[in-house]
Parts: sequence; structure tokens; C-alpha cells
Amino acid sequence: MLVGVELRGPARPACERLRDLGVLCKETHETTVRLAPPLMTSREDLDWALERIEQVLTDPGLL
Repeated sequence: MLVGVELRGPARPACERLRDLGVLCKETHETTVRLAPPLMTSREDLDWALERIEQVLTDPGLL
């Protein structure tokens, strides 16, 4: 399982914020957030991570 989220601006601040919230990711090609969760991930863990990803990606002060 691998997903990339293309941002309009630099991805590093979003990745750092996600790291602070407990979600590991990596910026790729300066504007892409790369997420690679384990193949065996519970629905609860995905929901937990998605809440934090949404929190960061909808923060107008960050992006």
C-alpha cells in the first residue's frame, strides 16, 4: 500500500507536522507527501491516521 498526496507548496512542513502527530511519512519531489502504511493495518489504525492527515492537510496556516 503506497499513496502520494501532491501539494501546491512544499511538503516538508506537512510531513514534519504529521510526524509530530505520530504519522510517519516522507516528502518526495518537494511537493509530494508519500505515505506507506503496513499492508496489515487495522481499520482503527487507518481511521486514526486519516484523522491526523485531514487535520494537517486542511490547516490553512500550514499549506
